[in-house]
Amino acid sequence: MNGFALGAGVLVILAFLAHAIVGGRELALLTPAADQGKARLVWTQTVCGWHWVSFDLLAAGAVLLGLGMTDLFAAESAIFSLLALYFLGVGSVWLVTAAVAGRGVPRRFLALGQWIFCWVVAALTWLAA
Repeated sequence: MNGFALGAGVLVILAFLAHAIVGGRELALLTPAADQGKARLVWTQTVCGWHWVSFDLLAAGAVLLGLGMTDLFAAESAIFSLLALYFLGVGSVWLVTAAVAGRGVPRRFLALGQWIFCWVVAALTWLAA
């Protein structure tokens, strides 16, 4: 058992559930009318990207929990290291994007704090390695 991996896995699965369920409801509120061609296309692309992220969270959470509960893989440390770098990268991209796109938005770094979540998961995953 790897407590750091289990902690990271639980956090990621909880994020998946929030993302897929609550986020799906929020996206539904933004649904444009069927006759708003370009807006409908952009919304559809947003929904597809949203659930792509949902799947990423589900897959990463499953891997973290699976590796944290078993000792089946010889390259476990390498997998943890790659996942840690992945979450560090996602968090960094999120932070930079929030800084560039959110100019003038008060407290944007905390209001859009998904980067903090990603960096916490990266740290836990790195410690699991």
